[in-house]
Amino acid sequence: MSFDITPYRHDLQIIRDTADQVIRDFGLYGLEITFSGNEMMAYDELHSQLVPALKQLEKSGHGKIRSILYRIDIPEKEFAQMAANQTKASFWDGLASLILKREIIKVITRKLFSSSNG
Repeated sequence: MSFDITPYRHDLQIIRDTADQVIRDFGLYGLEITFSGNEMMAYDELHSQLVPALKQLEKSGHGKIRSILYRIDIPEKEFAQMAANQTKASFWDGLASLILKREIIKVITRKLFSSSNG
């Protein structure tokens, strides 16, 4: 994904909707992600929770990682490219970033299409 999410990382509505999306997606796997409501810290707050949640998913079976990536709609090729460019130590940070970026893009896309159809 070459889309730059930087301008949206502090957009109140985008961040709230993204947090809701992440909470829903990870909740389906029995993982609790929370959001304090602080939009300025939201990206870092969500990212820091995703890393241990992803590690927990991996421990419960590798199929669950693939399942959540499919649910979030992360292309296999993009995942492979990210994984190839990460050290083992930074893999989970990279994966959390990839997930947040995709979740933000989904929220932005829904917002653009709903406003153009309304």
